Amino acid sequence: MQEIELKFQIPAEALQAVRAELARLAPDQALPPPLTLQAAYFDTPDRRLAQARSALRVRREGDDWVQTLKAAGSHTMVRVEDNQPTQPPPAGQPLAPRLSLHAGGPAEAALRQSLAWQPVQDADGAQCGLVQLYATDMRRTRVQLAVGIGTLHEGVVELALDEGAILAGTGAKQRSVPVRELEIELISGHPQAVIDAGRDWVQRFGLWLDTQTKAHRGDRLARWAVDGDARAALPASFSPRPARLPATDLALLGAEAAWRAGLEACLAHITAHMSELAGLPEDALAAAAPVAYQWRR
Repeated sequence: MQEIELKFQIPAEALQAVRAELARLAPDQALPPPLTLQAAYFDTPDRRLAQARSALRVRREGDDWVQTLKAAGSHTMVRVEDNQPTQPPPAGQPLAPRLSLHAGGPAEAALRQSLAWQPVQDADGAQCGLVQLYATDMRRTRVQLAVGIGTLHEGVVELALDEGAILAGTGAKQRSVPVRELEIELISGHPQAVIDAGRDWVQRFGLWLDTQTKAHRGDRLARWAVDGDARAALPASFSPRPARLPATDLALLGAEAAWRAGLEACLAHITAHMSELAGLPEDALAAAAPVAYQWRR
C-alpha cells in the first residue's frame, strides 16, 4: 500500500499548545491514552537500505508487534509502506526481522533491489547481513479531523503527535535525540486535505515541514555513536547534490507533465537540503557548508 502524509517538526516552545489543540479536537474533549511505540531499525553495516531511501523496522505497538518496510514513492508525500503482523522474539533471543513477511508486491521488489535478497534461497534474509542500528521509543497521540468539508478537496486526516527519543549505541557511546513530530496522514478523500491541514498547523503553531524520516535521523545518530563525532554523522541516505531532472525524456511528456516533473525535482532538491540543515546537531554545523551551498544554488 501507499501512505500519503506530511511530517512536521514542532518547536519546543509550541509543544504544549499542540497538545492542547489535539485535546480540543478530540471527540468530547477526551483524548485516548497515548500509544506506546517501541521500534528497532535494521540495515546492513554499509547502509544499503538507507542508500535506497528505505527503512525496515520491527515495532511494538501496545500489545501488538508489526514489521514494516518503507520505501521511496513517487514523491515526498507518497511512500510505499508494507505493514505485517509479527511475533515478539523468544525469551532470551535478540529481535530480528523476517523478510519473508514482505514477499510479493512492491515491498519484495524493493528488498530484492536494495539487499540483493533471494527469497527462494534465503527466505527470511538471514544472509543479507542485517543488523540493528538504532531504536525509537515513542508515545503517540492520535486524532482524526475532517478538512475542507463541502469542497472539492474534502478529506479526513489523522493527526499523530509523536513524543519520545531516537536511541543508538550502548554504554558510554549511547546517543539520543528528542522527537517532537506531528504527522498528518490521509485517511480518506482528497490528498489536498493533507496540505491544507498542514498549512493551518504551520501558520498557527510555527511547525516546519521535514522531508526526512525517523530513519534518516536514526542513521545519523548511529554513525555518531560509532564515530563519536557529530560532524561525521551525515546519513548515508543523504549527501549534498545538485538538482537533477527526472530520467524520463521530458519532450515525450507534454508541456504540463514536463513542467510538473521539473518543478517536483526542484522542490525535492530544496526541501531535502532544508530538512538536513534544520536537523543537524548544533555541534555538527561545521559539516553543513556543502549542504548550504547546494541549497543556495
